[in-house]
Amino acid sequence: MTLKYALLAAAGLTLANAAQAGLSFVQIASNPVVARTEAFNGIGGINNMAVGTSVTLGKLVSDRAGTVTFTYLGNESGYVDSFSMYLGGAGQTLLESNAVGTSVSASIGPGDLNFWFEGNTGKFAYNGGSWATGTSIGLITGATGSTVGNYDFILGYNDSAGASRLGDWDDFVVGVTFVSAVPEPETYAMMLLGLGAVGAMARRRKAAQAKTPS
Repeated sequence: MTLKYALLAAAGLTLANAAQAGLSFVQIASNPVVARTEAFNGIGGINNMAVGTSVTLGKLVSDRAGTVTFTYLGNESGYVDSFSMYLGGAGQTLLESNAVGTSVSASIGPGDLNFWFEGNTGKFAYNGGSWATGTSIGLITGATGSTVGNYDFILGYNDSAGASRLGDWDDFVVGVTFVSAVPEPETYAMMLLGLGAVGAMARRRKAAQAKTPS
């Protein structure tokens, strides 16, 4: 490996680790796990899930600064639902009329992320805040198919489904990715190891050149 490519490899390890961790899904204190009363279906690239399968309810929390991206993955709903966020000093919205794959991004700091879903006109579910009756934010796990893409989290919104309070969490689905602005401690260690390896290679090369007759 040349010195140039060793440096690139060390930088690549740093970037790969910087994209990990920092964002977590925290269960709500009361009734954190519920069962579907309708099947999760109709979201391209995500496997269907049957009635009775469990859903973890909660919120997204960051423990550091970084950039978060929400990508619209689809919906299966009788209402006109939407996703909105107010992050980094600017408001952005995803709508059912957007093409699947449409994304919005923002810089964030530590704490609960400031976003919300809306369905059935005024029925809001705020991340880390209040949820209208029948609405909630759920973590979609064990569901990704081969075409959905790579996301740190997939969130499903359950809108207010009339008096029956049916729940499937496919009413508005988003994929979430997070890139930390502050590398993990392990990143620095790996970077130092990479630089150490580069230094060792340079010393060996210098020693080999010194032994080569001119």
